[in-house]
Amino acid sequence: MTDVDISVNHPEALFINGQFVAGTGEEIIVCNPSNNLQLTTVRSAGKLQVDAAVAAARVAFTQGPWPNLVPFERGQYLSRIAQAIEARCEDIARIDAISSGKPIKGARREVLGAARVFSYYAGLAPDLTGSTIPLGSQNFAFTSREPVGVVGQLVPWNFPFLAAAWKLAPALAAGCTVVLKTSPFTPLSALVLAEILRSIDLPKGVANILSGGQMAGSALVAHPGIDMISFTGSTSTGAAVMQSAAAGIKRVALELGGKSPTLVFADADLAAAASASVRAVFGNSGQSCSARSRIYVESAVYQEFVARLEAETALLKIGAVLDETTDLGPLIAREHWQRVDELVRSGTKDGARLICGGGRPVGLEDGNYFQPTIFSETKAGMRIVEEEIFGPVVAVACMDASDAIDLANDSAFGLSASIWTKDLTRALKVAKGLRVGSININAHPSASQIGAFMPFGGFKQSGIGRELGRQGLEQYTETKNVLIGIES
Repeated sequence: MTDVDISVNHPEALFINGQFVAGTGEEIIVCNPSNNLQLTTVRSAGKLQVDAAVAAARVAFTQGPWPNLVPFERGQYLSRIAQAIEARCEDIARIDAISSGKPIKGARREVLGAARVFSYYAGLAPDLTGSTIPLGSQNFAFTSREPVGVVGQLVPWNFPFLAAAWKLAPALAAGCTVVLKTSPFTPLSALVLAEILRSIDLPKGVANILSGGQMAGSALVAHPGIDMISFTGSTSTGAAVMQSAAAGIKRVALELGGKSPTLVFADADLAAAASASVRAVFGNSGQSCSARSRIYVESAVYQEFVARLEAETALLKIGAVLDETTDLGPLIAREHWQRVDELVRSGTKDGARLICGGGRPVGLEDGNYFQPTIFSETKAGMRIVEEEIFGPVVAVACMDASDAIDLANDSAFGLSASIWTKDLTRALKVAKGLRVGSININAHPSASQIGAFMPFGGFKQSGIGRELGRQGLEQYTETKNVLIGIES
């Protein structure tokens, strides 16, 4: 252990049927990415404990009160979860900052954002309604939305607490029961969430939380007692999840990778575009599936924009995650740092021009810190243009306005995009042509600003389904239609 107290020490790192229990699977070493020292260890769920968690969720769904509650009553539980999260915000933020390398001010925003997600779905739960269908005077037909059943949820390490809220809140609001598995890199804040679930007397078995790695995740996805899988992570792992789920014809929701573009036209507010672009790509040290890691700039303003982007990047502070002024923390692990470094070197080798960054900051050699890195003069076919780097690296290229849509769509991914122009007609035309799930025009609001109101998800290899918004609730339901014959 380090001398940093992160207010969590759970030898019993599994929450099953309302109780904390010890894992029997492999030992997970949780490290501090700021110095690569061990924080603590937790024991992963073994197969028998995955079975126990699924069984508890199944009993809670078929025999417990949860799916039969009035939706307003389920919403009251979610409201209490939101209030409890707010009360423990600092503890949770500190845990995620230290264990994931997230600057404390960002971690705090995410925890409060998680509370708002629970509050949002608390209010939306009673609005999960069906409809009547006119089929003539001799028939009465209606539809209802019913919970899909027992849901397995696998959350990523880059937004560990917020992503758990994105998945858990709508599933519970819909009346489902859940087995949620954390990332082996960041299991700790979810244990505080488990404490909160127990403190508000959530019925036993409704939400079960497992620490675990690949073995626990594979067992959960393949489990015959699971009706639906919701996964956030890499596209390659998502494909494996989908293949495993197919054997049981499970419903799947996949939020996967991205290589999102920003399009900057000559009439744009360049100062605003450069400032927002820095936040859009370097936020969370680039470890975001929606990072705008490709920037295409109209030739007339290309040089000016690159200069502004470099100047804005120079203002970022890299350093200690508990320092309120820090903008960028370390990458999650040494192995991930090495992969980002290898891709950066490929950019130089392929002929891109390195504007700034490109390696480890001086004085921070013990951690997994990586400088915010800008490449200009990039071209299609370069790895830094084609591959999701998941680090603080952006590839900037010159474009003609007529090529903007084709350049942006030239990717296997289709998660997000940003458009900067003062011409609203052009902005809407480009937005219509982009094959992506989320588009910002002349803005880059944070996830905490957007809250839970807008659906999030992608086209192509960026995934299937949507999280957040009404769509995020509806994906945890099945539609049933009923027709009643009326005697004439």
